[in-house]
Amino acid sequence: MKEFYAHGKLLLTGEYAITQGANGFAVPTTLGQKLTVRYLDSPNIHWQAYTATGDCWLDVVLSSQLEILKTDQPKEAQHLVKQLQIVATHSDKLTGGLHFETHLEFDRSWGLGSSSTFTSLLAQFANLDALDLFHEAHGGSGYDLACASAAGPILYRIKKGSAESIAVEWAPDFADDLAFVFSGKKQLTSESLALVKDRPFSPHQIEEINALTSAFISASTLERVESVMHEHEQLIGGHLGLLTVSEQLFKGYDGAVKSLGGWGGDFVLVTRYSKNQQWLTENGFKHTLPLRTLAVL
Repeated sequence: MKEFYAHGKLLLTGEYAITQGANGFAVPTTLGQKLTVRYLDSPNIHWQAYTATGDCWLDVVLSSQLEILKTDQPKEAQHLVKQLQIVATHSDKLTGGLHFETHLEFDRSWGLGSSSTFTSLLAQFANLDALDLFHEAHGGSGYDLACASAAGPILYRIKKGSAESIAVEWAPDFADDLAFVFSGKKQLTSESLALVKDRPFSPHQIEEINALTSAFISASTLERVESVMHEHEQLIGGHLGLLTVSEQLFKGYDGAVKSLGGWGGDFVLVTRYSKNQQWLTENGFKHTLPLRTLAVL
């Protein structure tokens, strides 16, 4: 039996401007996905995927040629096959006689990286470059793949077509005042990428985002990081023609709120969450996770 693990991800600054050369600050999450591979006395491949609550959401039997032999989820099974076919073109490890079992540690709707952790796990199993596999199977900057194997916060950027991930020490004194709140909506990466592609950032805007990322990392007070969060929201929102998440969902919240990654859903970063717990509950936000609980620091 072999076991593999990949962390989830949260992008704190940069958003999809990373795809156009901006620096992004990201943290791997304590919740991720694990893969167990066992040998079978069978010529086939058996794949089972489980949710964080232990429910099997995908059960597929494949031939050694990756033909679907049995499943109750044909659409999801076909998506799996497409990814396995990419692996098979680059590796000889995907053979018959194997049982694969994946277990998510977070809700699939949370946007913490069910796809990126899955790709990382496949790459680990097949001894492939995770970023290359991700670009062939999906799209995006690839920061989430960097988070999957990171030991802590990272600064991520793409320079001249090459991705660079730099470990960053980040343990602010005000960490206990920061938390992640699930917005209640799922944001599709493809939609966010399309929006940014249609409205490219100028070189000056990229410089501004880089400066804000540096300021976020180096902020020594809660008030300073709140100011940076506000500036970042105004810059991205103003350029893309979108309302900030504060304007959309957090009117009346006594603290700063910042979108993470793709605007319009998934988790947001908030400050002063301890004194706002009643407000969050009364306004329907059911999942609030402190920074120290969810982020690998």
